[in-house]
Amino acid sequence: MEETTYLITHEDGTERRITVPSNWKVTFGPAAKGMNTKNVGSGYKVPLALRFYENDTKQRAIFTDVVSFRDLSIKVQVKKRSTQEKRGYMECDGKKKATTFQATTEEWIDPDVLTENVALPDTADVEDFDVEFKQE
Repeated sequence: MEETTYLITHEDGTERRITVPSNWKVTFGPAAKGMNTKNVGSGYKVPLALRFYENDTKQRAIFTDVVSFRDLSIKVQVKKRSTQEKRGYMECDGKKKATTFQATTEEWIDPDVLTENVALPDTADVEDFDVEFKQE
């Protein structure tokens, strides 16, 4: 039997993966059927829910406070911006001034690939550098 895995994101940022048979029906809408999420009085917000049905009448799961979900077979990339800083010195008109140089890079990454154990480069052996600017 084929299965589909979904990534579910809740309002509090919690993420879950759920794998269900591919032929199950998936619906997304107000947690209480028949309620409208717009124009609810007294500032009350109706939570959104993701439901899974084995067939038209057999609901198998409901997840509330869902803000988004997707089938993980859909490949998504996000832009990641990284800024690296390096302290150094600049000389201008004979005076040395401490400064910080920055380099910013952007790359597209797969958010589903875990990056927790990625080793950062060791910068302990990198020495400070001097830059000299001359006015002409």
